[in-house]
Amino acid sequence: MDEASVRKGTRELLTVEVAEDERFRRVIAHAQAAVSSASDWTTRVLIAGLEPARTYWYRFTDPDGNGSRVGRTLTAPLSNDPRTVNFAFVSCQDLNEGKLNAYRRMIYEDERAPAAEQLGFILHLGDFIYEVVEYPDEVKTRYDRTIYEVARIPDGKKVGNFHIPLSVEGYRAIYKGYLADPDLQDARARWPFVAIWDNHEFSWQGWQSIVKAGSFEQPGQSVKVAANQAWFEYLPARVAPPSGSLERFDPPAVENVPITEFDRNGLGLEPNNLAAINSLKGYRALRYGQHMDLILTDQHSYRSADPFSDPSLDKLAREEFMGMFPEFAMQALDGGRGFNGGNPPAEIGFNAAQVPNPRRSAPPQTLLGSEQKAWFKDKLGSSTAAWKIWANSLGTWIGAPTRRTFPRVSPGSRGRRTRSRPWVAVITARRTQSAPRSTSSCATRRSRASRSSRATVTASGPDMRRRNFRPASSSPSA
Repeated sequence: MDEASVRKGTRELLTVEVAEDERFRRVIAHAQAAVSSASDWTTRVLIAGLEPARTYWYRFTDPDGNGSRVGRTLTAPLSNDPRTVNFAFVSCQDLNEGKLNAYRRMIYEDERAPAAEQLGFILHLGDFIYEVVEYPDEVKTRYDRTIYEVARIPDGKKVGNFHIPLSVEGYRAIYKGYLADPDLQDARARWPFVAIWDNHEFSWQGWQSIVKAGSFEQPGQSVKVAANQAWFEYLPARVAPPSGSLERFDPPAVENVPITEFDRNGLGLEPNNLAAINSLKGYRALRYGQHMDLILTDQHSYRSADPFSDPSLDKLAREEFMGMFPEFAMQALDGGRGFNGGNPPAEIGFNAAQVPNPRRSAPPQTLLGSEQKAWFKDKLGSSTAAWKIWANSLGTWIGAPTRRTFPRVSPGSRGRRTRSRPWVAVITARRTQSAPRSTSSCATRRSRASRSSRATVTASGPDMRRRNFRPASSSPSA
């Protein structure tokens, strides 16, 4: 943008200051930061030359001297730093049906913790927003939860009691509604956030660039791009937008057209689909000190269709929210044409009903897609850190594999798994969904990583429990 843009009022220049003290007596960096209507008046600044493992404070001022609130951040330690890593992860924060008071408790505890035990960062595992928005003048409660005002969505679609965005302005309205929450504001002002998206940053039951919410489903290449743009604008992250610049996103031009051709891994080959899902790559890896590699993956942009998306399977399921389904049938649907060595069953049966196997000729399920999966395996294999934290939005295990949590299955019996959207074990790469679900406040878990036996562990949301990763003679693996 040029000076003409400034004169038209579509662009301004802010000044960002970074200091070693909260009162800004020792300012060590300052830079100009452009804000514009094209980025919804948000800005991103990359400051170089900071010391590792240090606390800094920052603020923004405009040309008239108006200032922002003061923010605090912490830089990562060097890759050979042996200190213990302390972080908490959060997920599934639904401001429409609850409050984010878990952040208030986290701040309270962190302020009173010894310096060596204070959090270095917050890992956000997705559902920073819920794009399915209810209006309190239309519905008062859901599951006995009070409905609170978040935003009014322009140019959206109403599905049941939910309003969903179909444009960047709709997503922006929701982000602004969430970021008006004082507890979330204070948390973002206290800690750096490392974030990856889950499903609700785009579409509740959507996959790749297909929008799906209950009975509503349509090609959504422009919607996926809009969701990525709003995420980029409101979630500071070291990710590369199409523009290649931190100043603006520059969305690619795409059309909403049907996706009819898929490769052997289930990736839709329609050019607009590929442009949309690649308009922002969220998966990435970060090194944090000597002991931890943090590997973040995207579970939705490259995944194949929900194996329960075929309507014929409704004949097998009851109406329970957490209905159960046989493990054998789940594996057959997940495996598609590759199940049982390439001999999948012709029919799937349950509840005294039989239906033709709708996935008999479909490719096996994938969550990561072939390219991201290869990248993920390479990062795991090349990591030299004792702790490899897989930051993903799906549960991969319930606790430790004990007799109680992972009972022995006798020969010939059929284990069962839930067919709803899982917060339970993911044994194969699969995902099933039932209804939009959230916690009334953000889920949290506090974690520590220090020198111990080598391990690969997962930070998977949502989860309301708190747990420390501590040195042990036998480390967890996944």
